[in-house]
Amino acid sequence: MPDLSRLMPLPPTAATDGRHALRERIRSALTEALVNGTLAPGQEYEEARLAAHLGAPSAPLREALLLLASQRLVEYAAPETVRVTTADTDTARHAAVVLHGLYRTALLTAPWPLTDDGLDALRNSAAAYARAVAHRNAAEAAAAERALWSVLVHACRNRPLYDAVTQLAPVWQRAQHLAIPLPTEPGDTWDSLLTACAAGDRQRALRCLDDHWGRAGGVTSA
Repeated sequence: MPDLSRLMPLPPTAATDGRHALRERIRSALTEALVNGTLAPGQEYEEARLAAHLGAPSAPLREALLLLASQRLVEYAAPETVRVTTADTDTARHAAVVLHGLYRTALLTAPWPLTDDGLDALRNSAAAYARAVAHRNAAEAAAAERALWSVLVHACRNRPLYDAVTQLAPVWQRAQHLAIPLPTEPGDTWDSLLTACAAGDRQRALRCLDDHWGRAGGVTSA
């Protein structure tokens, strides 16, 4: 029987959530567990056991799992049992290509220059990435990178784009965590992008974005 000891139960405050909020809370918890490998590829989990461990009602849990199935992070192996899908290289490469386009659109359509709050959020995400690399924590590094690109997504205020990124980013993030090695040193991974954004140089920032995602796609296809 798969081990669920690393899967954190929902906090007691979840009991006061409305149905939609509870479903999204469950979805977020399960997404994090899928991305960091707590729910491991190939393992099967019964809905009832997941609900009991999380302390979640069965109906919003099922709704959250169906949403994760639409992202191809899980699939139904039986009517009430889900299997964690494998993070194959083709899916990762395709996800990187589409995310590249989405983040590019976000950068091109966001109000420019970015606000001071936006720049601070970029710097904080870059610092979190550097700390995660220093501690060899792939899950935290992936989360920090996702937060960095999300600054641009939130800035452009394009809800369809936000929905598309929300749907696809966990697929890439899981592949990144499970298959792509961390750099030996964080170095200046985000320095050029931060400098360009701080200077209000959109074209230079765009070149930094294209360079990063071009290399990311190359890693996943190797």
